[in-house]
Amino acid sequence: MVGYHKEDTLTPSQKLYAGISAGFVTRFVTQPLDVLKIKIQLLKRTPETKNYTLSSMAKKMMHEEGITAFWHGHVLGQMHSILSSTSQFFVYEMTTKLIFSYSIDPKYKTFLEFLCGIAAGTCCATLVTPLEVIRVRQMLVKEQYGGLFQGGKRVYAAGGIPAFFEGWTASVLMLGPQVGITFSVFSILQPMILNYLYKCNGECTHPKANAHRPEHIVLASSVAGSISGTVSKVATYPLDLAKRRLQIAVVMSEYFGLISIFFFQSHKSEDKIQTPSTSKHLIRCTNLIQCVTNTVKKEGFFGLYRGLLVTLYKAQATNIVMFTTYESVCFLLRK
Repeated sequence: MVGYHKEDTLTPSQKLYAGISAGFVTRFVTQPLDVLKIKIQLLKRTPETKNYTLSSMAKKMMHEEGITAFWHGHVLGQMHSILSSTSQFFVYEMTTKLIFSYSIDPKYKTFLEFLCGIAAGTCCATLVTPLEVIRVRQMLVKEQYGGLFQGGKRVYAAGGIPAFFEGWTASVLMLGPQVGITFSVFSILQPMILNYLYKCNGECTHPKANAHRPEHIVLASSVAGSISGTVSKVATYPLDLAKRRLQIAVVMSEYFGLISIFFFQSHKSEDKIQTPSTSKHLIRCTNLIQCVTNTVKKEGFFGLYRGLLVTLYKAQATNIVMFTTYESVCFLLRK
């Protein structure tokens, strides 16, 4: 099971391998949903776009850009996913090991797991933000940002090093609690489901580390992952929306210890490159507070949850695949 357990026989390097496997499989499966989610989050409400739904957006992308558009930025997405899942699982495993190796009152267990999840999410957000900035722009205008090095050069030319950390504050504020909620809810639900499924009637012969049947692990991980993904996304979604809108618009630069704030659009469409209609009408923000307040003023409170449905689909799919793959790989390594 995810997190530290005294009877577990896996080494940190084996758990690292499980995290890499989980990230790779998860990204390949969920990439199309991620592309659709980002396009919907960044779309302005205009007479042309106000009636866009998930299906109409998908059809328009298919017609204008072909099926490969659903995997724009996939190479970077794979790097992002592997780095993200590996750092989350590894930091969570290490922090829970550090804390639960001591005698801890059981009533604080869930809260401490939540704090370990926040630490994992904060570390993950810091590591993946530069890749995420390039990846988001590749999803919007593939030709303009090209591959990893071309995209990196263009982001740097537009805003220097700070441009790679656009939306970092929103990312940390979102991902820390999101990962904390995800792991703590998963850590509550998965053991409950496994204990319900596993009834050995006093004749248990399995070793403790692999006490459950693989099909039970898959089922419990899928259900717990789906629920934890839904709860964490709903709780933190407005910050996810703000983060995406910040990543195509603003840079906050810091020089010589003095904070200087320059507001400019580091992503600018080039006239010579044809921008897909699904990427033309974008909402841009200059800072986190402004992004949230303007969204509420122009779109109402529920504007903060635009694109929530596709995000929930993606969050559920991501958590189901990620946790199930991680747990399955750990099961096989123990075998």
